[in-house]
Amino acid sequence: MKVYIIGAGVGNDELFTYAAKKAIEASDIIIGSKRITENVSENKEIFNSYKPLEIYEYIKTKRFKNVAVLLSGDVGFYSGAKGLVNLLKEYEIELIPGISSAVYFCARLKMPWEDIKLLSAHGKKANIIGYIRKYKKVFVLLSGKDDIKNLCDKLCFYNMGYVVLNIGQRLSYNDEKIITAKAEDIKNFDFDDLSIILAENQKPYDIFADYIADEEFIRDGVPMTKSEVRTLSVAKLELSSDSVLYDIGAGTGSVSVAAALKIIDGEVYAIEKNENAIKLIEKNKRKFAADNIVVVKGDAPSAFEDLPKPTHIFIGGSSGNIQKIIEAALKKNSRVKIVINAVSLNTVAEIINILKEKNFKYEIVCINISKNKSIGGHELMTGQNPIYIFKAELSTAYLN
Repeated sequence: MKVYIIGAGVGNDELFTYAAKKAIEASDIIIGSKRITENVSENKEIFNSYKPLEIYEYIKTKRFKNVAVLLSGDVGFYSGAKGLVNLLKEYEIELIPGISSAVYFCARLKMPWEDIKLLSAHGKKANIIGYIRKYKKVFVLLSGKDDIKNLCDKLCFYNMGYVVLNIGQRLSYNDEKIITAKAEDIKNFDFDDLSIILAENQKPYDIFADYIADEEFIRDGVPMTKSEVRTLSVAKLELSSDSVLYDIGAGTGSVSVAAALKIIDGEVYAIEKNENAIKLIEKNKRKFAADNIVVVKGDAPSAFEDLPKPTHIFIGGSSGNIQKIIEAALKKNSRVKIVINAVSLNTVAEIINILKEKNFKYEIVCINISKNKSIGGHELMTGQNPIYIFKAELSTAYLN
């Protein structure tokens, strides 16, 4: 059996490539979603499905010479082809590329696409706000019409209502419709389920998250990890773009914001029990358009229960629960990387004992910071309390 996995393009069969049409003609059966297969004019057996496992289960119970599996768009652009190739290894497979919605839409807009960031929010989470904040042009695949309204609402909430959205509805069909307008002007519009967007931000800003001045944050008297300590602490976390971080005792959310801006494809869970601090985190989240921060009200570690597995944990405040927090973190993920800030020597001694008991490998950095202060025409350096920064992860020999 030979299986052709075919990129069927945007939808209209006039956009099928010549190679796709030849493969369809040579096949005994055509498999794909009803939206795609209903456009195929050949008199063939049809099986409507777009789910890789369902397609595989159907194929393996039949005896066909050639099978054509039609997938929307291009087989290399957020396509089910990836899962199908892994499932159909026992058969001969040929992938035939098609015209993706991104390529088609940009052509309709008379816009080049080599400088566009591509993103999929189809059936999964995506930090669309973060991408639009950072990049000038972002193309997004959506799950449904409500996604557009939600995006418009969010853009307005983050004071980004000026962003221009190009919205393509039912592309390539006779009733194709393209709307171009600012998010703030169309937030109450109704859209078709079969829609995509290309966002244009003429004022993109990529905050250099390794250093954000303390004055940039809204504080209102709530304690905050200062800029120099915050910069080194976040660096010690060694975050990846898709990390999942718990910020425990998040305070004003300064560490949460700095981390969230670095991990554009990840999430930060800002865990805080103080009501005033929670309000500040929400304010700073909004100011920096850090939509990938999730504010969690509660004590650690009990607040961990319903959260996804963390890759990293930052402990800025523990309310005396450091040992329980570390134990709970290891239950969630034995490979979690932990950074802890401590001020008092008592806390330092407690942390060292816990890390040794749990067979962590760790390092300690003590930083002493002085900042200038003008007094009587003279610049004097005023010292701050020493801060101890622990970086720890479970020793390889003790990993589960």
